[in-house]
Amino acid sequence: MLPAKKEKLVLQVESPKVVYGYLLAEQPDELEIVAWQREIRHFCRARGLVLANVFVDRGPLGDTVQRPGLGGLLDVLAMPETFGFVVPSNDHLSRSKQALMVLALRISQTPAQIVVISQHQDDTSVWW
Repeated sequence: MLPAKKEKLVLQVESPKVVYGYLLAEQPDELEIVAWQREIRHFCRARGLVLANVFVDRGPLGDTVQRPGLGGLLDVLAMPETFGFVVPSNDHLSRSKQALMVLALRISQTPAQIVVISQHQDDTSVWW
């Protein structure tokens, strides 16, 4: 008689959802930036997202997509372990509809999700 086969129990552990934060502070107020960073950290922690870093651009750069912090963010969005990024509101991407369209196109070329805190206080739905 052959011994019974032992079944292996395989646990599938979901990998953490790594996100980055992004802030555009057109009128840089360091206390306000710290408050936004705290809001992003709290939001991520409450939803089980792992916040790796927060990129910040300071100054009136909202109508351009050539920003140092945004460039860094776009670089990490291409990394396979990146789930997406979190912003307090759409205004932190741009107030210019043209710039938003360019950013939407660039971001859509990555697998990253965009989470906008002001639009989704009760869930982690994505912007588009």
